[in-house]
Amino acid sequence: MPNRGYALRRGRQGWDVYAEHTGKPVQLNGRAQIGLSRALAVQLAASLSMLAPTGSAATELPATERGTIH
Repeated sequence: MPNRGYALRRGRQGWDVYAEHTGKPVQLNGRAQIGLSRALAVQLAASLSMLAPTGSAATELPATERGTIH
């Protein structure tokens, strides 16, 4: 299983959250998570890191369960 760590990088217009195993910015709903405030970037990276031990990347899987809101 790949390392699902997430980290912050100082970008041109704010903070970027990127996946450590790819070195690329995290994509949520098709949008790169770049140019964020530091507080938001820290919170997002922490949230993604908490989800990582489940064995799936929440940003890569669509909601498919019946009764979910999409």
